[in-house]
Amino acid sequence: MSVIISARDEARTLPGLLEQVELLEPAEIIVVLNGCSDNSFQQSRMCKRATVVHCPQSAGHDVGRALGAKLSRGNILLFLDGDMSIPARQLALFAAAVDSGIDVALNDLDGLLPPFGASDDVTRCKLYLNGVLGRSDLGVSSMTAVPHALSRRALETIGYRELMVPPKAQALSILNRLRVEKAGTVDVIKHNRLRQGNTGTGNAVEQLIIGDHAEALQAVIAHREASGVLSGERLQEQRRQMAAWRNRL
Repeated sequence: MSVIISARDEARTLPGLLEQVELLEPAEIIVVLNGCSDNSFQQSRMCKRATVVHCPQSAGHDVGRALGAKLSRGNILLFLDGDMSIPARQLALFAAAVDSGIDVALNDLDGLLPPFGASDDVTRCKLYLNGVLGRSDLGVSSMTAVPHALSRRALETIGYRELMVPPKAQALSILNRLRVEKAGTVDVIKHNRLRQGNTGTGNAVEQLIIGDHAEALQAVIAHREASGVLSGERLQEQRRQMAAWRNRL
């Protein structure tokens, strides 16, 4: 198993997370430091089993996951963020799900979120995309959230570059008939680190995630057009619906 941790200025939480990850006894630990200005590098180097990839300038929000995946060698890839320490027993659920044959094991957050009427735009985007893909059973489960795990087969099917846009990677996984399922619940909402860019209505991270979902929907339309599922008036109607959806957000 390969554990891939993306981090940006997470010196406070990285040691605890790495300690839990080591309890899993993975074949490799890859820490991708993406634009850190604190001593995250020094903290990561304290873990002797970790391969540390240091990008002095930020390469992009989810680029670290793609980079870590490209460098990985394991048949199971477990993706984490460095901003919270999650107990090993919870992390093991996602690895075990992939080991049992699931290709994409997602964090089930449905029970932690308010009703639809009180949901934010990001939550509605996740619900809408899964609905369009015929997987309403996934609820708000998304590759946007950690922890999640992939099989090597999933990575080779969708390609590591697509991990830079998590909703698109999820859509491609479903369109390619990979096994995508919920694997467990980890409350990352309560422990999510608040930053200047992810607080307040219409914040930068929210807008990025909404844009990622629009890109995922474009990929769904392109796939269905190429496969003959959509044509003519139906295709134009789907594009009009997507444009109207984007304008409402």
